[in-house]
Amino acid sequence: MKISGYFLLIIIFCCFSASAVTVTGTVKDVQNHRIPFCSVYLMGTTIGTTANIEGQFAFEIGTGDYEVVFRSIGYKLSSRKIKVENENLELNIILETETYQLKEAVINASSEDPAYAIIRKAIRLRKKYLDEVDSYSCRSYVKSTQKLVDHPKKFLGQVVNFGDQLDTVSRIFYLSESVANLSMQKPDKVKEEMISSKVSGNSRSFSFNKSADMLVSFYQNLIYLGSLTNRGLVSPISSTAMLYYDYRLEGTFFQNGETVNKIKVIPKRKHDPVFTGDIYILDDSWRIHSLDLFITKDQQVEFIDTLRISETYIPVEKNAWMLMNCEFNFEFSAFGFRGKGIILGVFSDYNVHPDFPKHFFDNEVLKINKDANKKDTVYWDNERPVPLTVEENRDYIKRDSLFVNHNTRQYMDSLDRINNKFSFTEYLFQGYGRENTYKHTFLGISPLIQSIQFNTAEGWGISLLGRYVKSNSKEKPGSIAVIADSRYGFSNTHFNGNILFRNYYNAFRQSVYTIAAGSEVSDFNGRAHFAPLVNTGYTLLAKKNYLKIYERRFGRIKHKMEITNGFVMVAGAEYADRIPLANTTDFAWINPGRSYLSNDPLHAETDSLHFKRNQSFTIDVAARIRFRQKYIMRPYNKSVYPSKYPELTFGYVKAIPFVAGSDVEYDLVNVTVKDEIRMGLFGGINYSISYGNFLRSKKMEFMDFHHFNGNKTFYSDFSLNDFALLDYYRFATSRDYVELHGEYNMGGLILNKIPFLRKLKLSEIVGAHYFYASYSNTSFVKNYYETSFGIEKLRLLRADFVLGFDSKGKTQTGFVIGLKLNISDGSIDITD
Repeated sequence: MKISGYFLLIIIFCCFSASAVTVTGTVKDVQNHRIPFCSVYLMGTTIGTTANIEGQFAFEIGTGDYEVVFRSIGYKLSSRKIKVENENLELNIILETETYQLKEAVINASSEDPAYAIIRKAIRLRKKYLDEVDSYSCRSYVKSTQKLVDHPKKFLGQVVNFGDQLDTVSRIFYLSESVANLSMQKPDKVKEEMISSKVSGNSRSFSFNKSADMLVSFYQNLIYLGSLTNRGLVSPISSTAMLYYDYRLEGTFFQNGETVNKIKVIPKRKHDPVFTGDIYILDDSWRIHSLDLFITKDQQVEFIDTLRISETYIPVEKNAWMLMNCEFNFEFSAFGFRGKGIILGVFSDYNVHPDFPKHFFDNEVLKINKDANKKDTVYWDNERPVPLTVEENRDYIKRDSLFVNHNTRQYMDSLDRINNKFSFTEYLFQGYGRENTYKHTFLGISPLIQSIQFNTAEGWGISLLGRYVKSNSKEKPGSIAVIADSRYGFSNTHFNGNILFRNYYNAFRQSVYTIAAGSEVSDFNGRAHFAPLVNTGYTLLAKKNYLKIYERRFGRIKHKMEITNGFVMVAGAEYADRIPLANTTDFAWINPGRSYLSNDPLHAETDSLHFKRNQSFTIDVAARIRFRQKYIMRPYNKSVYPSKYPELTFGYVKAIPFVAGSDVEYDLVNVTVKDEIRMGLFGGINYSISYGNFLRSKKMEFMDFHHFNGNKTFYSDFSLNDFALLDYYRFATSRDYVELHGEYNMGGLILNKIPFLRKLKLSEIVGAHYFYASYSNTSFVKNYYETSFGIEKLRLLRADFVLGFDSKGKTQTGFVIGLKLNISDGSIDITD
């Protein structure tokens, strides 16, 4: 599972004079137990810090008189006046457990708990407080601590051994800190500058912390937590909260002259996308004072056992309360791995009336400064507002020392000798490779299970794909790769081989070019996802040779580059000599009384070859546009977010006759629009709409036609643009066409309500697929439709029931299963 980040956000103190004094201390309760993550700040300001998990705090302050406030959920607020002179101060605090008073109420059988009236008022003012501050800037300190509590001895047949990368005492496997300046403007403008970053065990790396991700506002109707949930979670003060929650007033207490109501949040239905816990609402203003809420596996989240969110708000001026700290505390388990983490956050130095310059906000949501990971120990000792725990300090010392040793050639070579040992099981399913970590090189071959295959044109065949990769340093990302593919058919006694060179040379512009040449066996339908292993099984076990192939001797060159943010272009040229292939074998393991069809996709009943050897020369240009694409600019690369607007792709292919003996002549244009639409509690929709037209088709061969992504087997990789029951070749067109594909992921909306199914955490998938195509033969079907109903697990394993029908009334049904592996990232493909 992918989790968007684990952060501990901590308030940064600013020094107000040249003479700074350090104030340290420990926060405990009356039983002498340490209170973790207590908020510590100066009265009347947002300047403060947060105690660590051991209750320890430290901050620097200029000389003068101050009143320090100590605030923690479940404890009475306490303050201490101090006089700061020229000596460091120690300030140890005892907090008393909060005592709650119940408001007087008339109790009868029909009376409503007083909490409901309070919540209704909070709901009524929700939108006001959501939009209360139009823009602001602040300082953030971010820390992420994650521990691996337990793990299996083996995983997928491989020994699990973290070596010295996992402390056997603390069990910490990831620890990082960062300091950033954060700016926000309604409705959705964000700009963050990370000015310092520290990752335990890797001084060259940059933290993945992103403080904006911690700004979880429960004034929103729905709370989205990255990829943890498909549908979002209902806030306890959402406009529809009364449909999902019951409430109970636990009591009230007084703080700074204001009455605070502690309200227990109780789900009406255990498995709804809701929270459990406590929310604290101020009397009169009816705004959130603080909250302590959690979700569990009952909320249909994968891998996460429990996620607890605690937030504390403080006033920065009379009509503006801002988030001071936020703690994410989670436990996870999957496949025998168990762990936990703490995400604590505090924001400080708020300015709720910033004067942002014109064009201050752009599509860059986070910039990490080049010198962010160059800060020394002195800097962090002065800047870090929360003392490190004993475990964290030990982890930094140990792993930073190990990092120096691990970056020596001697250590890298010793590690390579272990990792490069040959294992037949690994070679069978994953392939075999030899890595030279010091020189940043890798040499590998494809898995054996992918190397042996069978088809009726070649018979048994064996292939070997070798790959050599030379990567640059992390400071200058990029790589060159050489990929060689060889293949021999034992029935037609023919060898094919080709080689590809790829240079990924600019990480900021996604720039890469490829040059390839040689010969290969190709599917007439170049868009099909027909796995060789599936074809081998159907051919040998059912004598159904769906795959139709020809030989191609080619040379091509292609280049891809992001011209400007969100606008990517690809251009290429190819020469190909296309040679027909006929069946050369009738061998099968099981003979069900049928003969193989010919290798001719248009005339399956005859062994005659429907096309003669021919040549083609084509040039192609494609452009992809993502409007207002958001991105993170790291010192050595750029990473992008999916746009909230539809994505457009334009393509043009021109086949030029007579160049190098080219026989074909046509022009094809196409345009595709696709998008993902979030529908809150009702899930989400993915769709793709394409239109294409052969402006000229003076001379074409069948492999030049537009082919639809068909499938006649029980297996599918569930690409959005696939038709589950369509013939692979029959409906190819050399004229205009339209394709519409859509899938509605309900995210457990229905199955979550069925007791014996909800534990499986399945998502319901409803699909609709359609194409229109024009043909010179008027008897051809021009319209085809498919609808599907399926279930999905982990966004990976899926099964669908499919109904297909065409404009002539022919219907068919089928059932497909498979792994959802071809999940498009929306980029223009340049891989070969």
